[in-house]
Amino acid sequence: MVTAWAYWTAEIAGRLSKQLDRDVEPKDLVAPPDPALGDLAFGCFRLAKEWKKNPVEVAKEIEKGFKIKNTDIASVAAAGPFVNFTFATGDVVHRVIADIEAANDTYGRNKTGKNQELLLEYATPNTHKEIHVGHLRNFVIGAALDHLLSASGWNVVPLSYHGDVGAHVAKCLWMLAEPSPYEGEGRVRSKRPTVEDVAAILKKIPAANRTGKYLGQIYAEATKALEENPDAKADVSIVQQKLEAHDKAWEKLWRETRQWSVDEMKEIFDELGVHIDRQYFESEVVDRGQEIVDELLKKKIAKESEGAIIVDLEDKKLGVFLIRKSDGTSLYATKDLALAELKTKEYPDAVRSLFVNDNRQQLYFKQLFETLRRMEVGCPAEFVGYEFVTLKTGAMSSREGNIVSYESFRDSVIDFAKQEILKRHEDWSVGQIEDTAWKLAMAGIKFGMLKQDNDRIFTFDLEQALSFEGATGPYCQYAATRLGSILKKASYPPPRRGGVRGGVGAADLTRAFDHASEKRLALALAAFPSKVEQAAKELRPSVVAQWCLETSQRINDFYRDVPVLESQGELLAGRLRLSTAARSTLSKGLELLGIAVPEQM
Repeated sequence: MVTAWAYWTAEIAGRLSKQLDRDVEPKDLVAPPDPALGDLAFGCFRLAKEWKKNPVEVAKEIEKGFKIKNTDIASVAAAGPFVNFTFATGDVVHRVIADIEAANDTYGRNKTGKNQELLLEYATPNTHKEIHVGHLRNFVIGAALDHLLSASGWNVVPLSYHGDVGAHVAKCLWMLAEPSPYEGEGRVRSKRPTVEDVAAILKKIPAANRTGKYLGQIYAEATKALEENPDAKADVSIVQQKLEAHDKAWEKLWRETRQWSVDEMKEIFDELGVHIDRQYFESEVVDRGQEIVDELLKKKIAKESEGAIIVDLEDKKLGVFLIRKSDGTSLYATKDLALAELKTKEYPDAVRSLFVNDNRQQLYFKQLFETLRRMEVGCPAEFVGYEFVTLKTGAMSSREGNIVSYESFRDSVIDFAKQEILKRHEDWSVGQIEDTAWKLAMAGIKFGMLKQDNDRIFTFDLEQALSFEGATGPYCQYAATRLGSILKKASYPPPRRGGVRGGVGAADLTRAFDHASEKRLALALAAFPSKVEQAAKELRPSVVAQWCLETSQRINDFYRDVPVLESQGELLAGRLRLSTAARSTLSKGLELLGIAVPEQM
């Protein structure tokens, strides 16, 4: 299907090519800086240089010679070195509505990915820690990329990978098994507990504490204890070695506590719309990782350095990549090498692999990708970075225990949303309040993290996050619900009759529209497919988020300026069809960001 924008740009480019006797591409046409100048513009700089003329003169020549007969173009006007093209309102709105109605649920989708398999790794919190606001940006960006890439024709396989072994786990388990100043915690004095000791520890931990939140508190407590007693780090190292040797007692404590984190993760992933096809754990690959390190030594890809094993990447200006510690224990890198091998075996048809992670890990991933290239393992890999989330008081840290948990943050947003709803709708049922508050809360949380580019630090501001005005998700939701209220009052669309929905069709509406707000709204809707394609190509969900904001403003202008329900006949039918097209398209845009639209607000 050829969309309106594709049709218009191809039409103008083709006519310019014929007029100028040279190739003009659709991409040579851009949006003018001021909509009052026109809808599309062609710059004359390069042409003027070839012709050795002033670009202003070239623009005037093009204006005089351009033919608009049998096109959607209403006027052509030179403005400085640009030629601006303005479309007729009726032609624009009619063509856009026809496009959206014909495409229906597929409007905005494209086939750029050609159904090729793409691996998307995100949502990778460690076990034995609490999920907090800092994790949310990864979840939200990853889920949006899943939707955008799928809409662009990629066969996306979303994967997660969780650190369930390693130093942080060893610290947590060590603390659980150490003597405690608090009674009732169930810890024992032995640094090498038996299976029976572990059973006693677990039995005395209340069911309410069997959560990632509790384990996160224990981890923070362990970090503090180790700072006060550095000699205890040797004990933690022993715990890690015991875990890697599959000691029965430590492994029992690890498996039980890990499950608490996994269960909590699943609940939060489901809440946020994070869909994962394959969940990997470091423990799956830790043994194979050590074997790979030995193989790399034999192949001379890796070498020993002061007792540790490294891959020298100085020739690529990437320093040295540490893949085994001097005490023989594993690192993240050890396990990542084995993970890449396992992914290749399970997904041999993948042509692309994306990793969503904190920008502070960028050097590490460059080192990993280069090492995998030398190993000839896996498909081409790409790092999708994002800046971290901070509080007004500074960065959050699991070590310090000064994090804002996901659950407390979510509950605060929901509670605020409920209060705002009750101010407006005291007569609503509890179920209606709960459903709407949830949708508003998710919009407030997700949109704030997606509306700006990933490379900008996101500072969590409670008041701003809970605002339902300005550049927010709830603002976009409200624009869609306002259109919904118009359609509901008009009982539109009418019931189906003989398999055809009354009032909806491809009838020519070029004479039914005459308002500038209608045209501006239609032009925004026409841009949606290209914005989806751009966002997927550039791996930037913010492109669609900004489109949602702009379109919401156009909808609000339309709502304010155009008396839809007071219209009659053909004009009423046309405006209701435009309202339907706008609501469905904005809802699609928000859906790509993981945001649902309430029926009422």
